[in-house]
Formats: sequence, C-alpha cells, structure tokens
Amino acid sequence: MEKLLVTAEPDEAHLLIDGLSGTGVSLVHLPLEKVGYSTEPEQRESILAQLDEYRFIVYGGLRNARYFVQWMEQSEMTSEIQQKVHLAMNQAEADFLEQAGIAAIVPREGGRPIDIMEFLLRISIGGAVLYPCPEESSEEMPALLQELGMQVAEFTVCRSVPIGKKDVEEKRMQIRDQPPDGILFHSRGSVIRTKTAFPGVDLQLSTLIAASEGVAGKLQQEGLSADMTASGTWRSVLELLKASAGN
Repeated sequence: MEKLLVTAEPDEAHLLIDGLSGTGVSLVHLPLEKVGYSTEPEQRESILAQLDEYRFIVYGGLRNARYFVQWMEQSEMTSEIQQKVHLAMNQAEADFLEQAGIAAIVPREGGRPIDIMEFLLRISIGGAVLYPCPEESSEEMPALLQELGMQVAEFTVCRSVPIGKKDVEEKRMQIRDQPPDGILFHSRGSVIRTKTAFPGVDLQLSTLIAASEGVAGKLQQEGLSADMTASGTWRSVLELLKASAGN
C-alpha cells in the first residue's frame, strides 16, 4: 500500500498524520468532517457557576483542547482555569495547552482513557471532572470516569459543520488525481461518508483498514470486508500501518 486515504478531521487524525512520515505510506488526506466552535448558553452558565467544584479538566484529544481554550479565552477565565489539574491523552494536546498558558500532565504518551483513570486512582479521585467534548459525543472517557465514582460534567465546546457541495466536488477531483490503494475508516460514520463522497473509488480493489472491530462490523454490513483492523485508537492504527509497511 502506497497511498492511504484518510477522511478524518485534522485535529482528530493528527497522531496518524504526524506518525506516518518515514513509513513509505503517502497520506491522501481529504477530510469529510468539519468542526466549529460552539457552546450552549445554559451550559456555559452552569459551568461557570460550578467552576470551583471542578478539580480536574480532562482532554480526550487535540480538538477538545483547542475549542475549550477558545471558550476559556473568550470567557476571560484563563487564571481560574490555570488552577485546575489538566490531564491530556497525548503530548500534542499538552503542547497546545502549554502555548495557552496551561500546564498539562500526560500520564502516558499515546495513551488510552484507562491510563488517565489509573493516574487519577494513584493521585486521588476527590473532586469533580470537567470534560470538554463535541456535541453528541460518543467518547468513552466520561463513562469510564463515572465508573470510578467521579462526578463528571461533559461540556460541549464544538459541533459538526456541514461540508458544502463545492468542497466535496474539489475532493473528488483530488482523489481522481491521487487514487489511493488503501482507505482508512476511522469511525462507523466514515464508511457511509466515504462511499457517498467518492462513488468512483472501487472499494473492492483497495486495502480497507478499520480503526476498530465496530467499524469492521459496519463495513461488513455494507458488503465490504476489512483487510486490517486496529484496536480502536489512533495509536493502534499507526502501529498497524507501520507493521504492515515493514512486511
């Protein structure tokens, strides 16, 4: 496999984008997802009213960190937010937060939600958690933290933005110029989006990579079969691609 199509939003796929260099795999990055800053007035007021109760702020990805910082700066709450304990999944989030004046801890580089849970168990589970996230988030971190008995508040800081017809047409032209021989499906939704946006791509002739067993199941429902299946994290996808490139 020489050219891999990835349709995830840049902040979500940054670990893969940064890690593919030197593997011999060329990235054809044509995002079919778009996210924009967005908060709900009632939720903002609730978070501000209870801000003293939150001891920890946990970030599930670079996107969550980016839009939370935007809210923080617009709300002029930087000094208050700096007093919290900030936990990030990867160094990229921690570096971004540091640029905004926030010191963040990375329990384990390339980690998983369980690594943050274990870190919280080691230091203390006293205090509530604020979890910035997209609208209608399906991220597993909040549920796992609740299993620890921690109070968790999910705070919507961004939401999906429709991609225009012109953008899709431009991406179709790009994929005609750079036909991939591999396609990564990073989520269940990406299966339908990719089939709809790129009807000219023969999926039967491409190496299909599923980011998780759930995505592999979605491919099967669509009459397709995953050639490779990762374990559900961007780190696992990267390791799978590196192992495949080394064979």
